[in-house]
Amino acid sequence: MSETGKSQGNRPLVRVRMATAGDYLAWYRLWQGYLAFYEAAVPTEVTQATWRRCLSDVWPMDCLVAVVDGDLVGFAIVVTHPGTWSRQQVGYLEDLFVAASARGQGVGRALLEACAARGRQFGWRRLYWQTKADNATARVLYDQVAEVTDWVRYDWDLGELNCGPRTP
Repeated sequence: MSETGKSQGNRPLVRVRMATAGDYLAWYRLWQGYLAFYEAAVPTEVTQATWRRCLSDVWPMDCLVAVVDGDLVGFAIVVTHPGTWSRQQVGYLEDLFVAASARGQGVGRALLEACAARGRQFGWRRLYWQTKADNATARVLYDQVAEVTDWVRYDWDLGELNCGPRTP
């Protein structure tokens, strides 16, 4: 898909590509690190459903992975949806995570740039995301590539469904 970070000083070559079924175990380890970082718990069946959706042609969800020296070191999950303020689709970067051992090496930037390139390829109007206010390290990068807004997010928990017409 893309290559960035071409051996500038000590920075490794970062390759970003779409996830494949064979990436599951490496992605799962990263996913667990992501959940630990945010002190969150996600049931196993939800994690498995997320992975299936990322690989499915039915769901508007994609998982991009960052590879350094043959190892998965990060991922980004983007959900594409229609917008109401444009006729174009928009991309919501729901999850982005870089392994602690790979931070500061251009992996996060490579993932963001690959998501933006995918959006341009498919004609999205914009790519947007959120992060915790105290995620200072990530926000340094985010402030370099995007505009922070003054919108406030609200979450209204409507409960978990046990099944549904589109649940894989």
